[in-house]
Amino acid sequence: MALIQNSVRQQRRGLASEKAGDLDGRLPVNVTLKQLQAFVAVADLGRFNLAAAHLNLTQSAVSVLVRELEAELKHRMFDRHTRMVNLTPAGMEFLPQARKVLDDLELAVTNIHELTSLRRGRVTIASAIVLAATIVPPAIAKFVRRYPDIAVQIRDMPEEEIRPALKRNEADLGIGTLSVDDVEVEKTLLGRDRLMLVCREDHRFANASAVRWEDLDGENLISLVKDNPLRDMVDHVLIALGTGVKTRYEVRYSTTALSMIAEGLGVSILPENSRQLTTAVNIKTVLLAAPIISRDISVMQLRQRMLSPAASEMKSVLLEAVRRAL
Repeated sequence: MALIQNSVRQQRRGLASEKAGDLDGRLPVNVTLKQLQAFVAVADLGRFNLAAAHLNLTQSAVSVLVRELEAELKHRMFDRHTRMVNLTPAGMEFLPQARKVLDDLELAVTNIHELTSLRRGRVTIASAIVLAATIVPPAIAKFVRRYPDIAVQIRDMPEEEIRPALKRNEADLGIGTLSVDDVEVEKTLLGRDRLMLVCREDHRFANASAVRWEDLDGENLISLVKDNPLRDMVDHVLIALGTGVKTRYEVRYSTTALSMIAEGLGVSILPENSRQLTTAVNIKTVLLAAPIISRDISVMQLRQRMLSPAASEMKSVLLEAVRRAL
């Protein structure tokens, strides 16, 4: 009985091994780069000694590499004569593919070197709309002057969409306000700007040097949507001060708020550089005081994702240029 059981187990192991081979569908090939280089050099130059000099190897080393390749492929690659060698039919069949493998590898290595040396590449920046239209373009202009072969794409979007864009790998860097800690996102402070009251030039606050938050009672407030980090900051201050200011209109884009202000529909609380987004001459910005509130502007990236050389350099240029501008 024990002999029968052992026989059954051996048969099962044999079947399992055959099935594994069937799943793979091919025999393992252990061809090395040096073997391919030796083969192509001998095929091109027609002599082992010339191939050895070209590869900076001894003739015996080249011969060993070619023999190892032939043993691996189970075909003779060359007909050997006293001085010259000629390709066999198998060698002629194999040569174009071997040359393509070496060419493709050389191209891949060259591309990586160009990425590292910033001679090619792409950087995508997800930026808050206000920042994309104000502080980001000068930094990008500085970057492309240094690295003209790097393609740069700016995706301007509402603040609340920046982190999701980073997590979907749709952007290398994000520029905006991170109001809550996110374990997946790393931020580096670029600078700060203040929240301002934005109103029409004929508004009662238009000529004031500063306005207290408490003075906003009774105003028609045009607010950004609730999932926007700037809206969170504004609501937090209004609630903490116990003001009765209520949102009358809710918009997603700062540009929409500015257009509504220009039409006299209300006032808004926006970053101080928002004024640059509109050509309307009848809009004023006034400092909001008691308290003065500033928001952090950060460059963001995924914590677990290494930046490409181009994105890393773009981050450095942003830090240099934007910190100087703010």
